[in-house]
Amino acid sequence: MLTIKQAAKKLGVHWQTVRNYIDRKELKAHKIGKLIKIKEEDLESFINSTQESDKENINLEIELRYKIKSSSELEKRLLDIGAKVAYQSHIIDHWFIPIKIKNREQHDIWFDQKRGCGIRIREQDNGYTGKIITTLETKRLSKEMNHNTFLEAEVTIDNYKKGETLLQMMDKKKFLTIDKNRIMYKYKNFKISIDEIKGYGAGVELELVTNKSRKSALKTIESLATKLKLYKKDMFEKSTTVDAMKVLAKFNS
Repeated sequence: MLTIKQAAKKLGVHWQTVRNYIDRKELKAHKIGKLIKIKEEDLESFINSTQESDKENINLEIELRYKIKSSSELEKRLLDIGAKVAYQSHIIDHWFIPIKIKNREQHDIWFDQKRGCGIRIREQDNGYTGKIITTLETKRLSKEMNHNTFLEAEVTIDNYKKGETLLQMMDKKKFLTIDKNRIMYKYKNFKISIDEIKGYGAGVELELVTNKSRKSALKTIESLATKLKLYKKDMFEKSTTVDAMKVLAKFNS
């Protein structure tokens, strides 16, 4: 019999996610005194059913993110394994939330558990033409509390001001600006983005877009991380942006 935290470790998710599976009766559990326990065979059945469900997902973006101290050292390792520079750019991401959200805790509940949709206006200069491309993008967790797999959509817009006006009319407010220089490498089916964020620091994102099961994709990404000497202790619990939010967000602006 497993505890909730032991089951969470096997699944590679937050313990609260396991509680949510149990509450929705997706995962069978037993109450023993004051403790909630899960049989190993029930967990295996849940994993198998989840893998079957994952097969139905098409082209999910699956990613892992790590803090880094030296961009140059990581870039050298990427070049050593045969990765190629795809592009470099200056990016400003303007993130918006519903005006009713007043603090970090409310934001996390809205996005992590209530399946809120993250909205950003991205201004991107590719570093070569000097032309700024502006897009309006949405981002949502494919499963609650799971910050490794996202559903995304985007459209090109004329400029930031038009997008801001549209979102304000929909009762959204800007609460976070991420100003970063990005260099993106391609290696096999991976995109590796190294970001230097103004006023925060550096991080790297290993991204794989696939229609394979999430579990299989994560193993593939972790294998590349090991090759690049990126370790679990340096992994972001959620994302670079969420971590930078601790320093840069202004919820009451």
